[in-house]
Amino acid sequence: MIISICFIPLYLIGCTKNEESSGKTKIFEIANTEQVVGKNDEEVLTLRKHYMILNPPKDLKVLKELVEKYIKNPPVEDEIKVIEGKKRIFYMSFYRESDDLPRDWKPDESYMNTDRMEYHKHDLIASIIWSDAEPQKEYNVYDKNKEGKVIKRMHFIEDQLVE
Repeated sequence: MIISICFIPLYLIGCTKNEESSGKTKIFEIANTEQVVGKNDEEVLTLRKHYMILNPPKDLKVLKELVEKYIKNPPVEDEIKVIEGKKRIFYMSFYRESDDLPRDWKPDESYMNTDRMEYHKHDLIASIIWSDAEPQKEYNVYDKNKEGKVIKRMHFIEDQLVE
């Protein structure tokens, strides 16, 4: 009885870990990293959002399709209301999980230790940019080695591969 009381929680923890590391792709927004930039007297509002992709696909075309589908449901454009006279620019960045950027990463602005999203560009594997003025979405997807060196890059405008 005592043995089963000890092993059941360990078994359940093991099942949860296995589910997370099972190879299933999952995307979620990285908490506390969204930025809306633009002052009242400026013509442009910029929305920056950062996402983590667990177990991203290796095929860059599949990765592009994955992030494209993710931002359309629900549409990111709905997150910033259209304000008369202002244009909106959207930057979406997708990162892989790594030792430097674990799935539970949080920005740190403490006095002695600063850790922000811009310090993790080596884990950036996909990005999307578009605006009200240029509604065609530009996609960049990357295959990187563990150190963050780009092995292969693909650039798309909508569904058109651009060299």
